[in-house]
Amino acid sequence: MRTLATPLAPLLAIAAILPALALAGTAHAQATEERLSGPEVPGFTIGYAAASDTQSIREEVPEGESTQRWSRLITTQRFGGLATRITPKKYAERVMRAMRKRCSGVEIDDTRSFMLAGRKAYQFEVECPVGATGRREAFIMLAVAGVNDMHVKQVAFRGQIVDSGLVWGRRYLDAVTFCLEGSQYCAR
Repeated sequence: MRTLATPLAPLLAIAAILPALALAGTAHAQATEERLSGPEVPGFTIGYAAASDTQSIREEVPEGESTQRWSRLITTQRFGGLATRITPKKYAERVMRAMRKRCSGVEIDDTRSFMLAGRKAYQFEVECPVGATGRREAFIMLAVAGVNDMHVKQVAFRGQIVDSGLVWGRRYLDAVTFCLEGSQYCAR
């Protein structure tokens, strides 16, 4: 059975840092509903989804592809309680550090801190010339600190579409917002 930390090459960094960020063993109780909200992507389907009290993951791929064989991948994750212990920038720095160890020649660009719907956020881009599949891989990651949880949305690309994918991914993430139930940002 697959765990919530996905084995996909660009996401290995996330899985690698989870033990270092060890979530509390107690169930996470959240008084309000919080999430990242982004546009639906025509032609994409849910390839994998799982959730527990402490975390969740949803992976979307183009129709006809799978979470093992994909050209584009949109991943949405929630790490319960993590935003009370680490900032989005610190979370991103750990992912970037892990990627530097895993990919020879990795390039990390466009790192920036900002506010998204009144919440601290951090976004960055990673390009690996030769990923675990032997092909060029890249991803853009957005981390947002909710009231309690760390919310992460990532778009990843493989092979020849990396350049056009990065442009598409930036536009997609520009349309993502943080939604706290009952707030003005949920309407988007």
